[in-house]
Amino acid sequence: MYLLRKVQDNDVDLLKDWLQQDYVAEWFGNVEDWLLEIRERDGEYNFIQHFIVEDNQIPIGFVQYYDYNKITLEDGETKQPSGTYGIDYMLGKRELLGQGIGKILVKLICDKVIEDHPEETRLAADPTIEETRKNEASIRVLEINDFRFDESSELYIRDVY
Repeated sequence: MYLLRKVQDNDVDLLKDWLQQDYVAEWFGNVEDWLLEIRERDGEYNFIQHFIVEDNQIPIGFVQYYDYNKITLEDGETKQPSGTYGIDYMLGKRELLGQGIGKILVKLICDKVIEDHPEETRLAADPTIEETRKNEASIRVLEINDFRFDESSELYIRDVY
């Protein structure tokens, strides 16, 4: 049974190990930037909600959500309508790749956002690092979870009613 639990201080080393895995680092970028956000989750980055995904009490992945309009936008990125929440997700164990668990992680974090913010209307994800580097596996997982590509923002969007 898959469950979310809030990230705690004793999870930082586990997350560091996961973020350093080549199949994760390829898409997540600088490990230290991620660890700073996690360490400062009760301070500067308190608008980001971080979770460990467990399967029968065994940590298998990480998910997070955040108010999209509170993040620092990169060149070319634009603000989104109020009530847009961004999501990120990763499997921490290589042997779990390709088993359909990614779609479960996305469903879990989407359900959590909707539970925490029932009045909110949009979810957003960005599986593209550069125009030439798109995470095709992640795109399939998003599409299975009813996300669609939005050309104006170049994000994958899911409207929630």
